[in-house]
Formats: sequence, C-alpha cells, structure tokens
Amino acid sequence: MFKQFLILLVINFLGILIQNIFHLPLPGTILGMIILFILLWTKVLKVESIEKVCNFLVLNMIIFFLPPAVELLEYMTLLEKGFFKIIILLIVTTVITMVITGKTVEFCIKRMEKK
Repeated sequence: MFKQFLILLVINFLGILIQNIFHLPLPGTILGMIILFILLWTKVLKVESIEKVCNFLVLNMIIFFLPPAVELLEYMTLLEKGFFKIIILLIVTTVITMVITGKTVEFCIKRMEKK
C-alpha cells in the first residue's frame, strides 16, 4: 500500500512541479489529478496499482475535512453576518454539481453501452 500511496504522491508532485515551472493559472494539485486521469485513461497506469490506497483514502475522507472545519470557527462572526447568503450559495452550487455529475455519468454510461 505504501507503493500505491507513493505513486499518487509522485503524480501530485509532478502536477505541482509543472504548475511552478510554467506558471500556469491552474493549481498544481488539479494538474496532478488531470495527469492521473490521463494515465488511467490511456491504461499506462492500471487501476489495480492504486486501488487499495484510493479505497482507503475515500473511506477516511472525513480526516481531510477536519482542519478546514476547525478553521471555520475562527471566522464565525463573518459566517453569522452572511448566513443566509452562504446557505443559498451552498444550495445552488450543490444542485449545479449534482446536475452536472448526473449528466456526466449518464453520458459515460451511454458511451460505454455503445462499445
């Protein structure tokens, strides 16, 4: 599992390195995810080679949300002032995300059925 985690870290670091070298407006971590997607899509990297660590990270995803949640406590006064704006924004963006995700999955399923 250490080898799998190292593969993910190297791909992430590669994305950050590319972003720093070329001064791209896209975050390096996003570039790393794009590189990972391309490697998986072209089958250069097999799903089985990172599957266990990915499953572990997804199962323990809550750990990654704890620091930002605790940090929010420092900005409680700002949150209280714009509470309703924030709630509306959260609802709208959640709906947009759900619709786009649903349409993307629907497109992928239809495409897979054609093959």
